[in-house]
Amino acid sequence: MKYLLMLTVVYFSCSDKPVDMDEVLFERGGQYITSDNFSPYFFFNQKVYNGPGYVNYRSGEKKEQGTLKNGFKSGIWTGWDKNGNKRFVGEYKEGKENGRWEGFHPNGKKKYEGKYTNGVQIGKWVYYNEKGNKELEESYTDLGRLISPN
Repeated sequence: MKYLLMLTVVYFSCSDKPVDMDEVLFERGGQYITSDNFSPYFFFNQKVYNGPGYVNYRSGEKKEQGTLKNGFKSGIWTGWDKNGNKRFVGEYKEGKENGRWEGFHPNGKKKYEGKYTNGVQIGKWVYYNEKGNKELEESYTDLGRLISPN
């Protein structure tokens, strides 16, 4: 019976429909919780959100969209500027940038590409101008220190 109750709670805390994170969730230290703040089955009487979410600009245009796992941004997230042009596509793990990231100019051409580990730039990062031509290449240590700009 105890396991059935826990399974039911987990099932209903997950959502398939993206939620407006500014309207439905509360952010605490990079972790998003729901307004369901009373439950005798959760520690600290807080529920973390699991499922798709998005953030809008104040003017209403979509700013970012992705998935939250255990209340943290996780997996692939996409960001747009106020005109609806894609700004970036990148991976998160437990709320921090982690994995491959690409940025884009308003005209759709690639602006940068590189990798993060635990929120820190690592390895080779390449930057491009608005015409798509490579302008700069940098290398970072695993501590995020710049090794060599080319």
